[in-house]
Amino acid sequence: MRRDEIDSVYRAGPDAVAALIAAQAEQIAVLRAEVDELKRQLGRDSRNSSLPPSRDSPASRAKRAKKEGSGRRQGGQPGHRASHREMVADPDEVVEHWPGSCAGCGGRLTVAGREQAGDAVCHQVTDIDVRVLVTEHRRIRARCGCGHHTLAGLPAGVAAGAFGPSVAAAAATLTAARMSRRDSARLLDDLCGVQICPASVERLAKACADTLEDPYMQIMAAVDHSVVRGADETSFRQGAQTTWLSVAAAPQAALFQLDARRDRDAAKALLGETPTGTIVSDRYAVYRYIPDDQRQLCLAHLLRDFTALGERAGAPGKLGRKLARAVSEVFAVLNQPDRDPRDLPALRADLADTRQTLHDLLTSGARCRDARTRRFCQGLLDCQDALWTFTRLPDIPATNNTAERALRHAVLWRKTSYGTQTDHGNRLVERLLSVRETCRLQGRRLHHYLTTAITADLHGQPVIAPLPP
Repeated sequence: MRRDEIDSVYRAGPDAVAALIAAQAEQIAVLRAEVDELKRQLGRDSRNSSLPPSRDSPASRAKRAKKEGSGRRQGGQPGHRASHREMVADPDEVVEHWPGSCAGCGGRLTVAGREQAGDAVCHQVTDIDVRVLVTEHRRIRARCGCGHHTLAGLPAGVAAGAFGPSVAAAAATLTAARMSRRDSARLLDDLCGVQICPASVERLAKACADTLEDPYMQIMAAVDHSVVRGADETSFRQGAQTTWLSVAAAPQAALFQLDARRDRDAAKALLGETPTGTIVSDRYAVYRYIPDDQRQLCLAHLLRDFTALGERAGAPGKLGRKLARAVSEVFAVLNQPDRDPRDLPALRADLADTRQTLHDLLTSGARCRDARTRRFCQGLLDCQDALWTFTRLPDIPATNNTAERALRHAVLWRKTSYGTQTDHGNRLVERLLSVRETCRLQGRRLHHYLTTAITADLHGQPVIAPLPP
C-alpha cells in the first residue's frame, strides 16, 4: 500500500485498521499455503511420491542414503549355494577327444593300445546355427476336359503372406521387447538373413495380435479367478489423446487393459463388478468400491506418503516421521531372513506393537489442527483393516511390487513408441503385453509360444493361452 492509503485507513479509526490487518492476515495465510504446496511439488521424488527414480533431480539423488560397504569381497560369499547351468541331456553332436601322450611317463598313447579309464569329462559348448528355411509352394493350374483351367489353392497351415509362423512370431516378440519396426527389420536381416521391411513387421505384429484374441480372454478369466491380484495404472497416448493403461497382475498371469478414462468404470472392467480374492493396490479412490476385507493397501506407497508428510514443518512433519518409522519397522519384520511367510500367528504377534503404534499415531493425526493432515489420517483410519490383510490371509504381499514390475515394461514401451494411433493398435498393446508378462511369470519362452499359437491358428486349431495346466 502507498503511504497516503495507509494514512487514510489510520484516520478512519481502529475498526478500519483492524479490518485491514485481518484482510492482510487472511491473504498471507492463502499465499503461505500456496508457497507450501509449490515447495511440496518441487520436492517430490521417488522417496515421497509415486514418481520413478529416473525422474529424480540431481539434488534428490544426492540425498539418497548411501549404502555402507559390508567389508566383504564382491561376488559369491563362502558357503553360498552354487548355481550352475544344466547340461543338455541329448546334445546334437558328440566329439570324443583322446590324449596324445601320457601325463605321467610321457609315452605316446596310440589308437591301438589306448584304454579308457573311468567316465569321460564332458564339456558342452552352446552355439547358434541360424538357418533360414524357404519353402516354395507351386500352385498348379490344371486344365479340365471341358476346357476350364483351375488353379490349386494353398492348403491349411500355409501362410498367405511371404513369412511363416516363426518369422511372424519373431516380429511380434521384438515388438513386445520395445524394438521399433525399423530396428526389428534390421535385426532380422542381420541375425537371421530374413529380408523384411518395417511395414511387414507391423503387419505381422498386428496379425499376431489378432491371433491372440482367445488367449487374451483366457488370461482374463485366469486372472479373475486368482486368489490375489495387484492393480496399477499409468498414462498412455492414443494419437493426441491421453488414455490409461491398467494392469491386474496375479502370481501366474497378468492382464493389461487400455481405457479412455482413469475412473471406477475402468477399474470395474479390469477387476470385475464384484471381484473375488484380494486386490493389492495403492490408495487411489477408484478402488474404494472393493470391501476393505478384500483389499491390501500397498505399504510401500504408504511409506512414501508418510515420508512426504514428514518433510513438512511443525506438528505434521513430526507425525509423518513417526509414521514412517513405524512402517519401516513393519518391513524390518517382514524381511527377517529366518521368517516363515506362512506363519501368520507369529507375524501378527511380531507386528502387534507396531500396529498399535500406527493406530495411535493416526488417531492423534485425525485430531491435528492442520486440515490436510486430519483428512489424511482419518482416511487411513477408515480403511485401516486393509493395511493388515497380509497378516490375516496367506500369500498376500504387503506391497504392490508385482503389478508395478509388470507395468514398468509398459512404461518403457510408451516412452519409446509414443503410444498408439488406432484402436487396433490398442488391442496389440493389450494382448502382446498380457501374453509377454504371463509367459515371463510362467517361465516360458515368448517366441516359442507365439510360434505355436500362430501355427495352430493357421491349421484352424484352437489357440491355448500360456497358462498352467
